[in-house]
Amino acid sequence: MKIKLKVLTFVTLGASLLFSPVNAATIDGVSVIINKEPITLYDVFKYSQRFNISKKESLDILVRQKLEESEIKKQNISVDNFEVDQYIESLAISNNMNQYDFLNMIRSKNIDIAEYKEDLKKKLQRDKLYKKIVSTKMKQLDEGELKAYYNDNLHEFSQAGAFDVTIYTSANQQSLSTIQSNPMSAVNDVQLQEGRIEAGKTDPKLLTLLNKTQKGKFTAISKTDSNYVMFFIKEKHNVQSVSFDDAKNYIYSKLGEGKEQKGIEEYFEKLKSSANIQVVRAP
Repeated sequence: MKIKLKVLTFVTLGASLLFSPVNAATIDGVSVIINKEPITLYDVFKYSQRFNISKKESLDILVRQKLEESEIKKQNISVDNFEVDQYIESLAISNNMNQYDFLNMIRSKNIDIAEYKEDLKKKLQRDKLYKKIVSTKMKQLDEGELKAYYNDNLHEFSQAGAFDVTIYTSANQQSLSTIQSNPMSAVNDVQLQEGRIEAGKTDPKLLTLLNKTQKGKFTAISKTDSNYVMFFIKEKHNVQSVSFDDAKNYIYSKLGEGKEQKGIEEYFEKLKSSANIQVVRAP
């Protein structure tokens, strides 16, 4: 059985870690003090060994973790045992297992379940913190920014009753990409078919794809059961526009795509620049 274990890269899953001997100075020495919280040289060494990354990368991650822990405490973000159990249940289901078998699988990797749950708890606290940061950032989108996007992308907010299209089909995705880049390309393994697609008789996902593609443009390439397909929009019929008020939620989500991670990184960069960080000894 193929085990996904999406969360394992974020939580403590170091099994049977074998550390090389280190001297007392390495164990006791402090590398960095951040807001009065120490990170030892041994912390850095242990993390770099566990995840097979450089000591510099390890230190950067540990500093970030200290900042996260400080913010979680400051904002009084909590996670109870019920939430942890629910999350484990969702992990088990995603791996086609029940919770009992999933935890046994974790044990089989020599992972202490109590420690595993504690790390999951920290992950869920971190997720809640990130959601709060993103929510605050998204509230900063004003009406003017939403309306500007609407006016600049009116083709996304129209619905046609029918489409005249040229359908391109191929077993080779690259062949369709070649035509997208240069429509005059001669590609032997692409089949063309002219047709009209009626909105009322079309799959909703395809309808969305056709509506958001401008006249005279190719749609994105889609995968079917046995081939790849794309559409060239020749004409749209009976086009009706979606009002700004009806499109507002869509625009809000659209503008938020990709901004979440950027917002989180900016937030912690500001925290780091204002934090009291003392470098005692580089790892």
